[in-house]
Amino acid sequence: MNRKIPVVLISDDNFIMPTCVAITSLIVNKAPETEYEIYIIMAECSDESYAKIQELNDLGTSVNLIRASLDEYRDIKQLAHISIACLLKFDVSELVPDYDKLLYLDGDIIVRGDLSELYNVELGDSYAAGVKELANITEETGNVNAGIMVFNAKRIRDEKLNIKMREIRRSLGDRSSMDQQTYNIATGKNYKYVDIRYNCIPPRVLAMQESDVAKINKLYGSSYTSLQDLVDKAVIIHYASGEKPWRYTFRPWAKEWYKYYMMSPYKNVEFKLRGIWSYRFDKMRKSVNEQGLAGFFKILSDRRNRKKKKIKAWE
Repeated sequence: MNRKIPVVLISDDNFIMPTCVAITSLIVNKAPETEYEIYIIMAECSDESYAKIQELNDLGTSVNLIRASLDEYRDIKQLAHISIACLLKFDVSELVPDYDKLLYLDGDIIVRGDLSELYNVELGDSYAAGVKELANITEETGNVNAGIMVFNAKRIRDEKLNIKMREIRRSLGDRSSMDQQTYNIATGKNYKYVDIRYNCIPPRVLAMQESDVAKINKLYGSSYTSLQDLVDKAVIIHYASGEKPWRYTFRPWAKEWYKYYMMSPYKNVEFKLRGIWSYRFDKMRKSVNEQGLAGFFKILSDRRNRKKKKIKAWE
């Protein structure tokens, strides 16, 4: 098993704090024999952000900054709340050229264990390995959640897939899943699928049906006893929903993120946390801004459906 693992994350000055927390959790939970070589790709990096990145090296693992240009992407439309920097994911294999295989991680995660097993998954001729989106999680094939991926960097470089992905992204117009949808189209879903424990999104997992657990176990050879058991045994917790733990306090897994925040270079930097009512107001305001009254009524309908599901589960 290869224990020297190149890990790549993408960030900007607005997202460097949670990125540093993710890296902190990655380092402190690695096996003693594992050696990570970590790369943070940024288009813009302030002196303050750079200083915090340098502090990560004090944890005993090499953390390197790669400065990248966004010139190829400035003409691409995106939603206001999604940073254009996320499109640099198309260029990861080019920006870190010394490896045939790369482990990519989003910055809104915590890592609970060693990632050697994930990195050493056999890719064959697949473009990447990853966890299927939850909508496809119990099916044989499907789209991959692009937040955690093992890239076949050599094949991606050889086929100049980054150029193809830029063209696809431009053709998609204004879409929220900017890089993820593009990857799934460009690769033709030629993926190696890995266990959901490597990309677990707790609120979405817990909203599934308990009957899905048996299907997941059959597909991945796992032995989860319940949805909660799956969350408890997850190696990577992905805060992919709007309930970011550095914004809101009301989810139980927010406390786990805060533990690594207090170990990170940002432990002495204060930030404002909000409660559940602030979250509900923010969600409603965003929905109304994007969809008008239809968005407001959709939120009410979703809340009623969740309550019905809970009542049914109690019966």
